[in-house]
Amino acid sequence: MGLILKTILTSKSIYVPERAVNVVLTVPKKFLSEPYELQDDAVIHGEILEIEEIGKEFKADEIIGKEIELILRLGYIGYDDWLYFSRDSWPLLRDYGILPEHFIITVSLKEIRTDEETVEIYPKRDVVV
Repeated sequence: MGLILKTILTSKSIYVPERAVNVVLTVPKKFLSEPYELQDDAVIHGEILEIEEIGKEFKADEIIGKEIELILRLGYIGYDDWLYFSRDSWPLLRDYGILPEHFIITVSLKEIRTDEETVEIYPKRDVVV
């Protein structure tokens, strides 16, 4: 179970977390940071469900099901927050040439890890954005 998010890979050049790269998933605040009362730099763990190249056929079956780590940055204006790929997870996409603005990714966000605890995201059912 978890938060199922389908979004385009983008890049935001401002406020990239220290342990992350400038490759971002956008997630509405009302589905993650607000209900779980998260702060900047929360670590989110998930799994890649699907990757599509915009306007082209693309296959990278080897990365479907792979775990990823994302670092949260709260969007202080508007309705969205940003999930930056960690430096550890980025090579998984980079090595296949999966780059911002050219790919749509579907992920299942499964848990939040902080220094104090690990919390499952929507453990009772899948919530789809």
